Amino acid sequence: MKLPRLQTAFETNPNKDFIRSKYDKPWIEHWHHERGMLLKYLGLPAREMLDILEWQHFLGRFTTIEREENEQHLMFLKANVKDVEHRLYSLYGEFDKILLAGRDRYGNTPEWPYDLVNLDYFGGFIYPGLARPKALKKLIQNQGTYESSFLLIVTQHLRDGDSIGEKREFLEDLRRMLKNGIYDNALHPGIDEIIDWYLGANIPDAARQGLYLNCFLRDCGEAEQFDVKCRPAIVYSGTGRSWMIHFTTEFRFKPGIGHRASSVQSLVELINLGLREVGNGKFVEGRFVQPQL
Repeated sequence: MKLPRLQTAFETNPNKDFIRSKYDKPWIEHWHHERGMLLKYLGLPAREMLDILEWQHFLGRFTTIEREENEQHLMFLKANVKDVEHRLYSLYGEFDKILLAGRDRYGNTPEWPYDLVNLDYFGGFIYPGLARPKALKKLIQNQGTYESSFLLIVTQHLRDGDSIGEKREFLEDLRRMLKNGIYDNALHPGIDEIIDWYLGANIPDAARQGLYLNCFLRDCGEAEQFDVKCRPAIVYSGTGRSWMIHFTTEFRFKPGIGHRASSVQSLVELINLGLREVGNGKFVEGRFVQPQL
């Protein structure tokens, strides 16, 4: 899948609108009812705050992160017009740096913990220095410190060059892990079939990236005593036809244990989630069909 030039300004489109209102919103409403309270939000909503405005009936106080102060000013104007300014708390800077340092460029700190975290950012996941994986890991650790369950939404660019070698090594490790955990040798050919499918040269990297990040979130969450439930990754054409990939993950803290948590959703179930696609403002079926374990 050849990716076009990335855009530098946030704009919405029918695919993003569909995911925000028809896919994420029901999960957020469910999370709101399960928690029994308005949700405390942390996110990157951009100046139009489309996610906050779409979900505002389920949100209480919200923390926004913005790199540019002029964009933050426009966000406050929008919040004032929509009468939500009194619920808005702002941080300035790169979200990776804020999560890792614990403060923004002016020394202001996030108001931990949160019930809903929505990270909708430019760029991919794996870069030299691994700042983004480290920031997500730190986020999950912070939530674990407060023993606070939360819903995490991540949207990022689908970048075929994001260390494909790293993902191939991950898949071989996953193959070994599955075979070591499944003692019935008759099932091992099925493991080889699905791992080889992910390694195939003709398989879009979206499939590998979807499995990679879901397994990463599960691993980080279980290490902090969360029962992690992943959803299928969703790929879609975003603004300027840039390809995006979207994740929605539930983290439920398991109190009273002194060891790594074990999620109700099994690793096999996670692998079988596969990948979905949204096009023209609706789900498109049949493009990504993988073997099942």
